[in-house]
Amino acid sequence: MTRHIILAKPHWQPNAASTTLLSLPLNQLQALDSLVEFMSEHGCTKLTLSDCHVWARLNGGASTVNEAIAAMIKTDGPAAAPLASLRAAEKALTACAHFAGVTREPRRDYERKISLYFDDLPDDWKQNLAQIRDRKDDGEIKLVSDLYDRMIRKLCQYGWYLRESGLALEFDIVSLRGFYAYETTRISARGAPLRTSTVIATFADLRDFLRFSKAYPKHLIRELDKLLKKLRDRANVETAQKYAALAAIDITALMPRAEVILAKATGPANPAQRLIQRNRALAIALPPMTPLRREWHDLRFGRDLVWTKGRYRLRDYKLRKTRHRIGREKYPGSVHPSVQHFVDARLLQDDDPKYLATLRATAEEQQWPLFVHPNGMPVSENYVSQVWSTEFGTGGHICRSIVYDVVFAISEDATLGGMLVNDHTSQQARKKYTGVRAKQAALAAAAKEIDDLFDAFGA
Repeated sequence: MTRHIILAKPHWQPNAASTTLLSLPLNQLQALDSLVEFMSEHGCTKLTLSDCHVWARLNGGASTVNEAIAAMIKTDGPAAAPLASLRAAEKALTACAHFAGVTREPRRDYERKISLYFDDLPDDWKQNLAQIRDRKDDGEIKLVSDLYDRMIRKLCQYGWYLRESGLALEFDIVSLRGFYAYETTRISARGAPLRTSTVIATFADLRDFLRFSKAYPKHLIRELDKLLKKLRDRANVETAQKYAALAAIDITALMPRAEVILAKATGPANPAQRLIQRNRALAIALPPMTPLRREWHDLRFGRDLVWTKGRYRLRDYKLRKTRHRIGREKYPGSVHPSVQHFVDARLLQDDDPKYLATLRATAEEQQWPLFVHPNGMPVSENYVSQVWSTEFGTGGHICRSIVYDVVFAISEDATLGGMLVNDHTSQQARKKYTGVRAKQAALAAAAKEIDDLFDAFGA
């Protein structure tokens, strides 16, 4: 916006000929004009820290505040009353901007350590992959949307292991057994052995490559099938451990724990730490109501989550894991009114509730992420699960079991509603995620009915 257009506005007319305004750098005049219009729009007669902070959040952050401060010193002097609030807002925004979070974005540079580049794969592997891709494109092979890319990644990892071990880049029993030994003893970036589910995914993708290639002996595929069966048996043991963790969780304590974290979020002096605590409270409160697998990090206001009819609702949303399957319904999830104040807190942060409607509208217009680091970067893909792991000893995936626990305790028929909430379409999934505690509750109810029958008979 040019200086002429700014000074032509009604609120500048009395001072349009001021040499001070005429000599202000344009970016300072633009910042000052933006602040004046914000005050007029929101009825601010005396600028508070919250007023300045919200204005800055909506108009460029700390740099815009600095421009407004410089302009106000020139127009109103260094003792101008609003300067204290503006400086406090700039300090809070700078503290958040300096926060160093771990983002999931692929733009971070990293050194390739346990994987070959695609061009380094053997030519016959690349030829087989090309044939698989062509057969997939022709509809001859039915693959889930990302299986082809997964096969490439696992081949690059397998090829790296063979190269580092001084082995030929080929498929045989000895090489596969060596790779299995490596994968099951390898320490992940988290400092722990790889999960059984991770090892299963690796060898299932390699098995699919061999199977779809039609260029390898069948006994190799049979050997991998045997290995996968053993791994899945082991995974069943880990599933039992998951339910043990679930049994240790007092479901009725989830919301109180989230409320405690939210209430304490006003304590830390650093605004970045306050935002982090509100993130944690949100990560605990929302998933049990709407279990979205590992999708919370990717939700955005406006694009996915909208405020309508007094509630935050998912709009035209299909769950990521199944959205590419033909016939999948749009997921009708929403934020229950009992926990929507956690979303409000994420939007408001330390600011006055009178700005909630404005922040909601801006969040939808600009498609703010639901979860975000203090410096504005998106959180990692497993952020919610990490919060659950630190709080309850098991990841956020347990929320689907919690849903079944709750609805199973209501009635057998209610579990059908639980399947819809969890986006499950098979009875097998329903049985898998029905927790031990729900089954125990059903057994207890049955035992009570039997006792009542015998009591009646004895009478």
